[in-house]
Amino acid sequence: MRTFKNRQILACLAVVTAAVLVIAVAAFQVFAQAATQDEVLKMQKEFQAKCVAADGAALTALMADNAIFVHGNGVMQSKAEFIDAITTGKLGVSQYDLSEPKVVLFDGGAIVTGLVDFGLKPPAGSANPPRILYFRGSAVWLHSASGWHLIFDQDTTIAARPAPAAH
Repeated sequence: MRTFKNRQILACLAVVTAAVLVIAVAAFQVFAQAATQDEVLKMQKEFQAKCVAADGAALTALMADNAIFVHGNGVMQSKAEFIDAITTGKLGVSQYDLSEPKVVLFDGGAIVTGLVDFGLKPPAGSANPPRILYFRGSAVWLHSASGWHLIFDQDTTIAARPAPAAH
């Protein structure tokens, strides 16, 4: 009788231990996903800051070699064309702000979407203020052993900045 009770106790302990492990693994996965979303969002904001700073070396490091950019006006650029436009001032960026971001993770990468306020510097010698464009933007980031790299960026022009989303 005592052996039967001991087996029952051991079986209960095994079930409880398994349940605790399952809960711990699930909690770790949620934490890891949140950490990854924060990491990707940090990379996106770093990319935007480096565009404003016209930092070609930093942009080169943040982007995949085969990166593609599709701008709000329909113009498509390769990585080299984009970096050239940023560093030479052909695309003079005075502001690049992301709001209401959403990060969607997928196996090997992430998509960052949100509203973008994009400021264009006026031509040299102009007294005009920067021109602000409004986009709904999307960026695709790939993750590899060497880290996160931007591979695709696409912006769709919107007429005006929409009111903030209700929460």
